Amino acid sequence: MAARTGSRPDRARIHLSGVFDGSRAMQLADYLRREPAAEIVVDFSDVERFEAFGVDVLLRELAARRGAGATVRCCSIPPCVTERLEEIGIAVSSSLHDPRWAPWAR
Repeated sequence: MAARTGSRPDRARIHLSGVFDGSRAMQLADYLRREPAAEIVVDFSDVERFEAFGVDVLLRELAARRGAGATVRCCSIPPCVTERLEEIGIAVSSSLHDPRWAPWAR
């Protein structure tokens, strides 16, 4: 689920795939709590589908982390989730390729 980018110990990249449900969101939340990097990039480009409960868990966890510890940035996340992330101050960026969840990527 997670891989560090390069040799920089201050940055971690988490690449998710499959269905982003409550279980996957809780795994991500646990990882975010334990990751010591100063910046964490969560890449959702290979997620096939987002379930509402998974998104709720993600938003709750990220809102609780705001201002404490690492900076979290999400990429390749659906527009409806992007709006909610931006409301709680989480940076969102696009991916270099079309995400799997996007209807135009099929």
